Amino acid sequence: MFTETIQNILSVDRIKVLLIDPHPIVLFGLSSILEVGNDFEVTERLNSADCAQDILKLKKPDMVLMDPHVPGVAGLNQVKLVQASFGNDIKIVIYTAAVNQTETCDLIRMGIKGILLKEMSVSLVPQCLKKVHAGGEWLDRRSMRMAFEQILQRESAHQIVSEHLSNREMCLAALIAKGYSSKSAARELQITEGSVRVYLNRIYSKLHISSRLQLALLFKEKGLG
Repeated sequence: MFTETIQNILSVDRIKVLLIDPHPIVLFGLSSILEVGNDFEVTERLNSADCAQDILKLKKPDMVLMDPHVPGVAGLNQVKLVQASFGNDIKIVIYTAAVNQTETCDLIRMGIKGILLKEMSVSLVPQCLKKVHAGGEWLDRRSMRMAFEQILQRESAHQIVSEHLSNREMCLAALIAKGYSSKSAARELQITEGSVRVYLNRIYSKLHISSRLQLALLFKEKGLG
């Protein structure tokens, strides 16, 4: 009884962490690192975020340490799933082998305060978690540099393209570049399909292109997609 009481007291001060990684050996290793001492409590180990909602509600972790790159899952949907399950109350730290410029930009926009690459020393994992839990940030310098370079490139490209297009034309061009049909784009912008065709002809003329494919390639090349 006394031992159980002591454990309960200690657990109150521990940072509760939910681990999500597609590789069992990584989950085991992270658990071993974090459960040394009394700073952390690993509430659960998951190989994807599919079951995270029930765990988040039941065990109420303070943080999620996760690799968003799960086989068969596109983009950062794993992160979005965790955020949808628990909102902004949960602090998420990304622990992954690699993160590209676009992903880093997207993660920052999503409010992620911690990004740690697996190539770094494992001793940094507890440090990173503690700093983010305390309200700080831990972002890999190389990833941040690449992300800010891309942000600047996007802003510059956006300025160049938008100098030629009106706001409505820019919105339509972005939708078409993403693969929207004329009908879908018309519905999104609340205009007629006829208006979409008129706008597209203007866009092609102003940007000196002649097709949707060229428009999509232009947006991809400029990092506007």
